[in-house]
Amino acid sequence: MGYINPLFDKPEITIPKKAPEKKSQNPIKKRTIRKDKTHNIKFPVSPVTQMKLKSLCKQAARMYREQGREPLSQTKFNTLLLRYGLQHEVILQWTHEYSDTKVYMHTNILESEYIEIGGPYGLAIRKNLSERKAVYQIMNSVLKWLEGEGTLEKII
Repeated sequence: MGYINPLFDKPEITIPKKAPEKKSQNPIKKRTIRKDKTHNIKFPVSPVTQMKLKSLCKQAARMYREQGREPLSQTKFNTLLLRYGLQHEVILQWTHEYSDTKVYMHTNILESEYIEIGGPYGLAIRKNLSERKAVYQIMNSVLKWLEGEGTLEKII
């Protein structure tokens, strides 16, 4: 006995399987990294170091205003110090005692500069340190240099 609806009376139709189509042989293009991409690195500071960095930032901000430049934030100032340290490796010392104080300040360097610290052949690998410890050492070296023979005018 058949169904009243003719749709159900049709025999099953088998559909032959098609061979999977090959994708075109276009090479996959790798996305390029933006030139202005930044990398945020935080480093621990002691209360004394934090006061030094803040007071130096205030001095530099006053110099920026006198020159008619845009305002200078603490992170921008820390980034300037880190860049100066990376460009002048002669002033760097790697003997500062590292202690994680759970109080951090930030730097925001370009990705191309970050490779000098955390890249495959960066300072962190060469000195057998973590990236945070390497930034800590650089920042303390630049601060020590500023207390001795250095001036903010050279950095800014």
